[in-house]
Amino acid sequence: MKAGALFVGFLLAFLLESLPFGPLYAQLHPDFVALLILYWALSSEQALSYVLIWLIGLLQDLLLGDLLGAQAISLVLMLVLLYTWMNRVRRLPPWEQLFFIFFLLLAQQLAAWLWPLLLRPIAWHNALLIGPALGAALWPLLTYLLDLMQRHWPQLRR
Repeated sequence: MKAGALFVGFLLAFLLESLPFGPLYAQLHPDFVALLILYWALSSEQALSYVLIWLIGLLQDLLLGDLLGAQAISLVLMLVLLYTWMNRVRRLPPWEQLFFIFFLLLAQQLAAWLWPLLLRPIAWHNALLIGPALGAALWPLLTYLLDLMQRHWPQLRR
């Protein structure tokens, strides 16, 4: 993967994260940045840097106005869990990967939810489960489109 492809991909993911569709969309949308991190980690031969993911998470915290470090620590935790089972997940087709992707997105969502809980009480709501479920449902389509993009433009690969 080239740095330009990563930059454009994360720029689009940040744009999708910050679309002003209202409070319902803010609670129910999938985490596009996390989905892109999972895709690049699974499709790349090289491991993504934890520092890079931490900085992307801090940028996402600043963009969304969250507690600084909440998204950063949750994205790094998600990547650690992915690297734990990387060889098993890579061998699966995308429609079977979606169950594991749901687990990773749910762990990331819960970690981002628990981080501010250390400072103040936050109410649990079932919408925390909908975002990871939508992200997992989008996983096969996202994988297909990004693989198609890499085949069509081979200069995006290393």
